[in-house]
Amino acid sequence: MATAPYNYSYIFKYIIIGDMGVGKSCLLHQFTEKKFMADCPHTIGVEFGTRIIEVSGQKIKLQIWDTAGQERFRAVTRSYYRGAAGALMVYDITRRSTYNHLSSWLTDARNLTNPNTAYCSLKQVQKRERT
Repeated sequence: MATAPYNYSYIFKYIIIGDMGVGKSCLLHQFTEKKFMADCPHTIGVEFGTRIIEVSGQKIKLQIWDTAGQERFRAVTRSYYRGAAGALMVYDITRRSTYNHLSSWLTDARNLTNPNTAYCSLKQVQKRERT
């Protein structure tokens, strides 16, 4: 009896998008490593993580792509939208501008992904040092 080359039945790609410093990398680390990181370095280009979950008895591999939020990397990170089953748009509730920019992130996602891609927004509160 041949063994399966993979230990999952399906694979789905998801992207995490949003402005710089809203907590995208921290979310990726929490989801894939199951460890909380209060501070994550800013992403240069794209970071990548995976996790296998089980749904209705089926193992599903999730590929999570954490994109850089800086404007100067937008042209590079846009190429990673292709093939995404979903996009998680993240903003920092303490910085209104990051919420206001969600429409731009959604426009990019709609233009660069297929029509069946799911979109979701998530608010984050980034811990700031008080002066």
